[in-house]
Amino acid sequence: MKILIDTSSLLSLVRYYLPFDRNNILFDFIKSRIESGEIIVIDKVALESKYQSKGLILKKLAYLENKKLHTKTDEIFPSPKFFNQLENIFCNGIWKNQLTPVEFENRKNAYLDKADAKLILLALKFKIPKFAFR
Repeated sequence: MKILIDTSSLLSLVRYYLPFDRNNILFDFIKSRIESGEIIVIDKVALESKYQSKGLILKKLAYLENKKLHTKTDEIFPSPKFFNQLENIFCNGIWKNQLTPVEFENRKNAYLDKADAKLILLALKFKIPKFAFR
């Protein structure tokens, strides 16, 4: 089983759980799972981690700075079906209608470049390869 972890989960881990991990049991467990590839940290999440709470995540989990542990998301692109759903189902129609087509396209592309969208697309790749990718 593969587990995708987001920035908020990493932040909760370092804020609320690691302070009670006196013998580094949880720390070592998470580290070993990330190194083995069971827990996947994408490059966008690692980048977000630098800026969350003054870099607290990377201070506590310094091994996340190792780029070899990151899954690259540069080549993960949504399918036309996903684009259609993004434009017609997942967006607020009232707000969409207030934007010009160029503004909407820019905001859509900006969203697709963020960690949340990349996590969704990677999850779709693992679950339904024909749906998520060309």
